[in-house]
Amino acid sequence: MSGVVSRTCTELPEEGQDRNARSRPLDEYRDLPAYVLLGDPGSGKTTAFERECRAPGAAAHFVSARDFLVFDPGAHPEWSKGTLFIDGLDEVRAGSSDARTPLDDIRRRLDRLGRPRFRLSCRAADWLGASDRTKLAALSPNGRVSVLQLDPLTDSDVETILKAHPRVGDDRGFVRTARERGVDGFLANPQSLHMLADAVAGGSWPGSRTALFEAACRKLAREHNPEHLAATGEAAAVCKDGPGLEDVLDAAGRLCAVQLVAGADGYGLTAHGENGDLPSFDRCVCEWDEAGGSAEGGARLLRAALGTKLFRVGPDGGVRPAHRHVAEFLGARHVAGLVQPGERGRGLPVSRVLALIAGGDGIVVTPLRGLSAWLAALCPAARRDLVERDPIGVGLYGDVAGFSTGEKRELLAALGNQRFQHFPASGTAAAFAPLATPAMEPAFRDALTGPGLKERPAFARVVLRVLAHGSRLPNLSSTLLEIVRDGAWGSGVNTAALDAFLGNREDGREKTIELRGLLDAVHAGRVADQDDELRGTLLTALHPDALSPADVWSYCSPPSNSSWIGRYFCFWGRIVAERCRDVHVAEHLDALAVRRDAADPLLECFSLKDLPVELLARGLEAHGAEIETERLYDWLGVGLVSAVGEYPEAGDGPRRIRAWLERHPDIQKSVFAEGLQRAAAGPGSMRKSAYDVWLRLY
Repeated sequence: MSGVVSRTCTELPEEGQDRNARSRPLDEYRDLPAYVLLGDPGSGKTTAFERECRAPGAAAHFVSARDFLVFDPGAHPEWSKGTLFIDGLDEVRAGSSDARTPLDDIRRRLDRLGRPRFRLSCRAADWLGASDRTKLAALSPNGRVSVLQLDPLTDSDVETILKAHPRVGDDRGFVRTARERGVDGFLANPQSLHMLADAVAGGSWPGSRTALFEAACRKLAREHNPEHLAATGEAAAVCKDGPGLEDVLDAAGRLCAVQLVAGADGYGLTAHGENGDLPSFDRCVCEWDEAGGSAEGGARLLRAALGTKLFRVGPDGGVRPAHRHVAEFLGARHVAGLVQPGERGRGLPVSRVLALIAGGDGIVVTPLRGLSAWLAALCPAARRDLVERDPIGVGLYGDVAGFSTGEKRELLAALGNQRFQHFPASGTAAAFAPLATPAMEPAFRDALTGPGLKERPAFARVVLRVLAHGSRLPNLSSTLLEIVRDGAWGSGVNTAALDAFLGNREDGREKTIELRGLLDAVHAGRVADQDDELRGTLLTALHPDALSPADVWSYCSPPSNSSWIGRYFCFWGRIVAERCRDVHVAEHLDALAVRRDAADPLLECFSLKDLPVELLARGLEAHGAEIETERLYDWLGVGLVSAVGEYPEAGDGPRRIRAWLERHPDIQKSVFAEGLQRAAAGPGSMRKSAYDVWLRLY
C-alpha cells in the first residue's frame, strides 16, 4: 500500500535540561550531526529512515544494525562519507548478561570510520536512556546526540494512507467505524493501520490485536510473493482454504520462531548458499513432520510458507519475515501450539521454552521480548511466568485483552513492582487499555488510593494513562478529580489524572460544570498547574461546545513557563484555528476587539501574532459584507500588531485581507469615514487618530 507520509517527532530532553515537548517534522533535524529515533514496533522507523536517505541533496547511506556489525567497515568507504543511517539497534541487542555490548560494537565501528554523521533507530522500550545517550555522544561529531520520539500518525496522516488503499473507499467513514468499534488504537501506528485496512477489506472488523494479526497473517498466507517465485523459479503450492492454510501458517510460525531464538537474520533457499546469518530453511525441519510424517513433506511445507507474502526476499537473496512484529506473532503462535496439548500440541514444558528465551537472571532477553509477549497472549500455560519476567513487554508487544481478571490483576501488580526509568512514552499506554474493565475497577481503586503511591509517581502516571485509554469506569471519577486538584502531585501526574477523568466521567451537564469549575480554579491559581498542561487540556475539552469563542479569550493569560511548548501552546497555536467555523469566527473577533491588549502577551510569548490575522481574514470572507461598519472597524483593529511592522508577511492573512478590501471599495470608504468620525469625537490628536485609521486599512 502506498501513501507514505512525512513524519513528526518530539525531542526528548537530557537530564536537567529544560523540557520542550513541541512536535516537529523529522526533516527539520537533518542538520544535526547525530540523533537516535525511537518508536514502537511497526511505527515506521525504517520507512522514515529510508525517506530521509532519499531526500534531495542527501549524501546518505542506509544500513541495518545487523549488517553494520557484520560487514567490514574497510570494505565500505562510503559509510564514512555523508550521513549514515543505522536501522534497528533493538534487533541486535542480544543476551541477558549485557545488553550494552551491541551498542559498544556500533560505537567501535563509528570510531573506525572517523566518527561520521549518523542516525540510529531503536524500539522505544529497548532504549536504555541516559546511559545509551552518553555513550553515543562520545562518537558524535559535535559531542552531542539528540533523542527523538517518533510521533503517532496524525488524523491527516491516517486519511492520506487510507486514501491510497485500493479497497478503502471512504477513509473518514473507516476512521469513524474504527472508533465506534473501539479499535481506533490501531490507527496511530502505520503497521497496524495497514493491517486493519487489509483485514477490513476482507469483510471483518477485528476486535483485538490478536484478531487483527491473525486476520492479517491469514490474508498474507493466501497470497504468493512474486519476488520469491522469481528467485526460486518454482511455484509454491499454498492451500487457500481449509486445513492447508493452517499448515502454512504453522510452518511460517516455525520458521519465525527458530529464526528469532537463533538470532538469525533470515533463511537461505539452499544449503549451498547458507551462512551464519542465513541458514538454509530446511534445517528447521528436524523431527517436525506436520506435513504427513516425512522430512521431505515438512521441507515442502516450509518452502510453501516462504513463498507467501508473509516473507520477503532481500537483495542478498535471503528470505526474511515481512516484518519483525509479524514474525514475533507467528513464532509465538507456533510455540503456543507446541505447548498446548491438542491435535497439534506436543505438551512441550513451559520451562523449556523459558530456558530458550530468558537469560541467567530469569528476565526475557531483549531481542525476544516481542516473542515472549505474544506467547503470553496466546499461551495461558506460560502467561504467569512471562508476566513475572517482563510485565512491560507483555503489554507493549502482545495483547492482554484475552487475560482473565485474575491475570490482569497480576499484571497490574507486576507493573507496580517495576522501575520505570525507561518506561516508554505515554502513547504506548494504549496497549495496556484492556486492563481497564469494570471487573478491574477495585484493583485500580486500590492502586490509586494505596499507601506510598506519591513516592512512585512514574507508576501513578502509568496507571492513569491506562485508565485514560480503557473502558469507562465512572465510579473512579471522584478519585481521579481529587488527584487533579491535589497540589502535592507533580505536573505529569495531575495531567494524566485529568486525561483519565475525561475518559471515565460520564458525559453530560454535570461533567461540564466540573470541568468549568476546575478551569476557573486553575485560572485563579487555586489549583497548581506548573506547565499550563491542565489549562491547555481543559480549554481543549471545553471549547467550543461548552466554552464559547466569546468566553475562551478570557482565559488567555501568558504562559507560566514560556519554555514549555505543550498543550496550552497547542490549544492557541493550532486547535483554536482548526475548530473555528464560520459561525464562530465572528464571536472570536468580537472578543478579540475587546481583549486584544490582554491577548498580546500570550501571542507574543508563543510567537502566534498571525493568529488574529488569520481569524480576521476568515471573518471578512465569511461576514464582512454583511455586518455594520462600526463592528467591521473594530475587527480591522484586531490584527494590527501582526499585519504590520516586524511581521509584514505573516502567513497569507494580510494578502487575503487586502484582496477582500480591494473587492469592496465602497466598504473601504465607509470604514475610512467611520475612523474619521471616531477621530473627531475621541481624545488625542487628530494625527494619531488618523494614523489608526490608516493602519486598519493597511
